[in-house]
Amino acid sequence: MLRPLPILTVLTLNAWTLLAQPAAAVVAAPATAAPATAAAAGAVVPARIPDLMLAEARCRDFGAPPANGAVQSKICEPGDTLAVSFTNLREWMADPKNKPSELVLVLDGRVMKGLTPRGPDTQYKELAFDLKRLDGDQPDSKANRDAWNALLSRSKSNLTISVGVALGGNPPYFGPATARMQVFPSYSWLIVAFLFALLVVFFLLAHKSDILRDASSPPGGPKLAFSLGRCQMAFWFFVILAAYNYIWMVTGDRDSLTSGALILMGISAGTAMGALVVDSSKRDQRQSLANEQTALLARLATLPSAIAAVAAAAADPTVLQTEQIQKQARLAQVNTALGNLPSPPGASEGFLLDILRDETGVSFHRFQMAGWTIVLGFVFVVGVYQSLAMPDFSATLLGLMGISAGTYVGFKIPDPPK
Repeated sequence: MLRPLPILTVLTLNAWTLLAQPAAAVVAAPATAAPATAAAAGAVVPARIPDLMLAEARCRDFGAPPANGAVQSKICEPGDTLAVSFTNLREWMADPKNKPSELVLVLDGRVMKGLTPRGPDTQYKELAFDLKRLDGDQPDSKANRDAWNALLSRSKSNLTISVGVALGGNPPYFGPATARMQVFPSYSWLIVAFLFALLVVFFLLAHKSDILRDASSPPGGPKLAFSLGRCQMAFWFFVILAAYNYIWMVTGDRDSLTSGALILMGISAGTAMGALVVDSSKRDQRQSLANEQTALLARLATLPSAIAAVAAAAADPTVLQTEQIQKQARLAQVNTALGNLPSPPGASEGFLLDILRDETGVSFHRFQMAGWTIVLGFVFVVGVYQSLAMPDFSATLLGLMGISAGTYVGFKIPDPPK
């Protein structure tokens, strides 16, 4: 009766042994994996290439004497060389993918396409960028010029700009450092003085001479009326001349004239030329009729005595009488033609009245032409000031200017030359 107990004990011990075997295997597994983990911990991880760090940016003044053996700095101008210093250029170049020649200058967050560096220097600390506007036939020229215009149009005096670089011109931008930029060159006062002197000389000529009048004033007589066509041509001449010099001073661009500016000058010149042709035709016709009238009057003054002399000599005066009748008929026709012609230009009544009036008074077609000229001139000047580029007016606006000019010339045909 006591024998079943040992058998039950043996069975219980065997069951515990079977249950203990998987747990032992699980516990033993990490021990076998430990050498692999240790091996991974001993592997060498490549060092991360740091981002490019800028130290400073400055333009060198090679014309000034060196200070402490170093070239002095100056305020940057377009055309100068900007030296950009780095704290870790050599370390950044350790990566074969990082090439300094692929860096592009970034000014105030604007990528200056085409401005790639020279260098690095012997100490691998500095790259040099030429601050230049690209010519029209170079790659990235339009993007480069647009970026310069946007940068320089922000301020009309010296400004502080942020300087950075970008690999391939794409983000991220490395930086920033700061530099001082001079918008107007040192010789700008000479250009301003020249334009002012030219304007003063022109106003003196306009006051003393007939440069803005369609006809020459009689010697010793009053000055004749001003010409709207010539005044418009002078207006666009000075607006475009000043705009061209302003753009050149700020940007150094010598090719800023647009097709729209040329068309505006062409319209104003064509208007003045058309008015001159019409006025000249009237003047020649009036002079021809006046000369013929004088000759007819002189001949008719001699015919009565000639007829009487022939009659006294018992000759036939029929030929002279016929001539007299013909001359009188022609004189009547000449007088009628002269009466139908507009009166010659009169004395000036003041600049504003001269350009707005015709023989019937102030006329709308003249007011329309003067109004559109002033409006487009204002828009033109504001556009140049804000964007440093001459605006290109649409074909619709230029057509409107042409219509106004054509209307002015057309209405001059029956009007007195002014």
